[in-house]
Amino acid sequence: MEFKELTLEELTLGYAKSAQDASCTCIFCGEIYEEGIVYRSRGRMVTAERAVQEHIFDQHGGVFRGLLNLDKQVNGLSQIQKDVLTGMYLEKDNKLICEEMGISAATVRSHKFNLQKSKREAKILLALLEQIEDESIVKQRKIIEGETPAEEELPVKKDFSGNTLHPFFTQYNLK
Repeated sequence: MEFKELTLEELTLGYAKSAQDASCTCIFCGEIYEEGIVYRSRGRMVTAERAVQEHIFDQHGGVFRGLLNLDKQVNGLSQIQKDVLTGMYLEKDNKLICEEMGISAATVRSHKFNLQKSKREAKILLALLEQIEDESIVKQRKIIEGETPAEEELPVKKDFSGNTLHPFFTQYNLK
């Protein structure tokens, strides 16, 4: 399983659900939990989905830390951005974050602003890519723009019983 193939929901959850084999797979280590099997986790019996959720917290420090600890080539975050995000995750105020990082409060605010800006830009980029990659959106766009759909996409009415104008049907009573 590659990170580039995961949906936003799977990245947010930290695991991927598979309808084919009815399982939940941890996106960080690939551990598989099969639906219908009861797992022992934290001294009690739990479902596959709960087991993978607890596995992510116990083994990877949770989804946030799992994603944060990915290589910079994967998550694209600098160490300063990771530190600011960690402070935000732990609900620390700007003053505490700046003291821990050894930077000014204004710099922390600037980093937070830039992270929010990146979030907005990422949403726009995701929407633009959906416009390009989603087949149903592309198909609908082509119809709206006036491009003729492919032959197999044209609706064909095959019931001619009500058509009394066609010569074949005017010669015979088919009712």
